[in-house]
Parts: sequence; structure tokens; C-alpha cells
Amino acid sequence: MRQAIPWRDRSFRERFERWIEANVPNATWHVIKDTDLTYLLVGALNEERYYAKAVTDISRGEAGLSAFLAERHPDFVPDVIAIDSARNWLLMRDIGGEALRERPDVRRYEAALRQYAQLQRQEIDQIETYLSYGIPDRRPATLKDEIQTYLPELCAGLDRHQAEAMLALQDELLTMCDELATGMPMSLEHGDLHGGNIFWRERTNDLCILDWGDATVTHPFFSVRVFWNALYDLLPEEDEVAWYKQIQTMRTVYLEAWSGVAPKDVLWRHLLIAEELGCVYRALSWHVYVTRYRYDVAESSDKPAQWLNFLLEYRDLKRRFP
Repeated sequence: MRQAIPWRDRSFRERFERWIEANVPNATWHVIKDTDLTYLLVGALNEERYYAKAVTDISRGEAGLSAFLAERHPDFVPDVIAIDSARNWLLMRDIGGEALRERPDVRRYEAALRQYAQLQRQEIDQIETYLSYGIPDRRPATLKDEIQTYLPELCAGLDRHQAEAMLALQDELLTMCDELATGMPMSLEHGDLHGGNIFWRERTNDLCILDWGDATVTHPFFSVRVFWNALYDLLPEEDEVAWYKQIQTMRTVYLEAWSGVAPKDVLWRHLLIAEELGCVYRALSWHVYVTRYRYDVAESSDKPAQWLNFLLEYRDLKRRFP
């Protein structure tokens, strides 16, 4: 059901501002983002900077998850000052640094992928905690049901040829879900792991991952789908051959961090499946979990078709450059 935008209501903003003031008194705040999904303020007090974030129920688990991760992985995720999980409010310290995409460096992208994989490994046993926060359960069995239910709807934005090609893949996609359901543990998946959500801090020579509002409990390898797309940041121009070579390198980097969790051949097989099935996972993320609930439906109604088309293009690329 389509949601109203809560922060467009003056009384909401006043309550939010009072909560912020109670936790960080005397800071000066101004709005830097106001969409139908996120209301974000930046504040300053002396030499310190802070961020106050409100989200809709689409990201209802973000506050609790962010606070939990901040305790378990200090420095690798933003420091959380306060949350109101019932109202989806989050107050954080500024992380400093700059987004990876602002100054692309392959060594930093590799380091980010390694550290992220280590976080995922450490969070394997925390699934029930995440679910209690409201993080969506999108493990392969659920994904399989979603594909069976929604694939024809997802194809609505494709041309006839593309739609026929996608629908012809349904049985293969369902088999992929079955294969990913066994062989290695499920964990946390960030949902939007790109170079704008990973920051490098020159002062401390370390990384920080932010914006966990799209996180789910699912197969951890689905995270590579968005990250692979972000590897275009490292190229001087859009070149799919050079991009695919970057992916081939990063596969090894990521799987080395998962060594010992499952046999090597299983890890490789799961990763290659996740690269493709992850496109459908992303299409469903938009269609089932975001667009139908947001106020500005048109802002993301085309996303599912984009991801399905990307799958078709990616499969063709892999055939040409195995």
C-alpha cells in the first residue's frame, strides 16, 4: 500500500527535531536530503558533525541493525549515538573521509570487498537478531516463491523479445534458488554495496560502510551484484570487456575471504550463480519491497526491467568471455 511521506508533516518534523536536540543539544542542523524514502539532516557542534536520519517502514529495520553493527564492528560502520526503532529514527556521528567512487583506487575496492566478506562471516550466527529488527527474510526458498509469483509482472517493462527470454529462464532460476539454499550458510546482505556507500578515511587509513536500509537476510553472495556494477568506477570509460576483467579479479578476492566456509568448488559455483540470480533478486527488491509502498512510485517503477535486462546482457557477456 502506498505510504504518505511522514516528514512532510510539520508535527513529525517537530518531534524529530526535539528528539535530536535531546541527544545532541545545541547543534545546528539543516536538511540535506528529503525524498519519499529518506529524511536526512546534518548537524554541527564545535568541531563535530552528526547525521540524523528518518526512514519509512520500507527500511524499518535500519535503525536497530545499524546500532547492532556499530557495537560489533566499530569503525567499519558509522558510530550510532541513538535510535528510536519504533519511529525509524537514527542519529550517527560523521564518519569522515570520502566515498570510494570520488577517488577510485582498485586497492581500496579490494580492501572493501575483503572486509565486507569478513563482516558477513562474523554475522552468520546473528540471523534471528536481524529478523527481530524487521530485516526482510529473503533466503533462497523465499526468493524462489517470489520468482514464481512475480516474474511475469517484472517482465512488464521489457520488450517482447526480452520478456520471452526472461520467462524462458524461469525453471533455471528456480533451480539456482535450490542450489543456493544448501552448501553454505546464509548471512547479512547489505543491499546496495556500491562506491557511494563505502568511504575511505585517509586520516585513519580505514574503510566504513554506511546506509544499511536495504539489508536483508539471504545468501551473502548476492552482495556482489551491485558491487560488480560499481567496478565501472575504476575504468576511464565504459568498456564491458575491461569491466569483466575487473570482475574476474574481484571474484578471487572475495572468495579468498570466504575460504574454509565451504569447499572451494561450492564457493565458486555459488558465486557464479549469485552474479546472475542477484539481478532477479534486485529486480524483486524494487518491485516487492520498495516501489509498491513508496509515495513516488514513478521514481523506481522501471528498476525491475532494468535489472532483468542487465541479467540478459550479463549472461551474453559471460558466454562471449568465459
